[in-house]
Amino acid sequence: MQLSTLRKLIFDKNIFAFLRLGKQVDTVYRTSFVTAANSSGLLNSLSQAEQSLDQLQQQLTIEDNKRDALEAWLECGVRLGELGFSAGRYRLKGKLSRHLAKQENQIAAAMFEEAIRYHYDALLSAPTRMKQNNAYQLSDQDGKVIAQSSQILEPFVEEAIEWGLKKQPQPKAILEVGCGAGKYLVYLSKRLNSCDITAIDYQADVVAHASQTLIKHGIKGVDLRHQSFFDLQGESHYDLITLHNNIYYFTESQRKAVLAKAHSLLKPGGQLLMTTSCQGGSSAITALNLWFSLSDIGGALPDVEQLKRSLTRTGFSQVNSKRLMPGESYFAFLAQK
Repeated sequence: MQLSTLRKLIFDKNIFAFLRLGKQVDTVYRTSFVTAANSSGLLNSLSQAEQSLDQLQQQLTIEDNKRDALEAWLECGVRLGELGFSAGRYRLKGKLSRHLAKQENQIAAAMFEEAIRYHYDALLSAPTRMKQNNAYQLSDQDGKVIAQSSQILEPFVEEAIEWGLKKQPQPKAILEVGCGAGKYLVYLSKRLNSCDITAIDYQADVVAHASQTLIKHGIKGVDLRHQSFFDLQGESHYDLITLHNNIYYFTESQRKAVLAKAHSLLKPGGQLLMTTSCQGGSSAITALNLWFSLSDIGGALPDVEQLKRSLTRTGFSQVNSKRLMPGESYFAFLAQK
């Protein structure tokens, strides 16, 4: 490098400002690569054995005309230190890649992917999306990733279920709105042997995932449907209705209709149990709130006191809330008809 070039970089282009940001830029690159490597199946493939370019092209189902692009992408992983390459074969190298490739870390991997694919995108594109009125749609989410990510909340939701069952120890008929991965259906089925359980979800891929979960655990008899909550017919049919981690998928006006619909479907004395992230949480919950605020499929996360007032105005009595996660804005709500 010539001295004149160095002077221009220092005095005209302030190269030191960029150099100070070097680690942050590498972090953006690394997290982006590892997220794609995990969702594409690359991490899983390399966790089994070292692979050649030909093998990876076949396993990732990449067409021949994109072979150069695949090689360029893999080279990014090598340069970032997440992949190793020697003797014509790729292997896992970086701590992040090796960590997320482990089967026991798949929930963490899904949470990581949710943060990078959705929360990061919301933070990056919020000004543009607001100016262009370009809202997120339900199709912008991978239902399987969201369902798997939400599994981290299972112990807290199970605690909420037990909290609800203390008030109503043996419900005969339960409706779960938004079945997710199906883990709460497994918990309820094992917890309440003689109960009739119906579960619905608006996304077909989520229903398919829940069905596989039930089969895996040997659970039979759950009426699992790909159906909208508003399409359910009848009144005063259920002893318990649950909505776990999904009230923010409904707009503000829809939430009023959801509460009214739940009220009409419950038997006298029946209960509505909801678990949800609420306003005022950590950076992750704040970013989740941003994503839904920018979407056409829901709205901002609920405010605790406002949601309790909405339940009361709908006609529910004995409305209670419970913070499930210490220090975090994650709550359960229990309301009786």
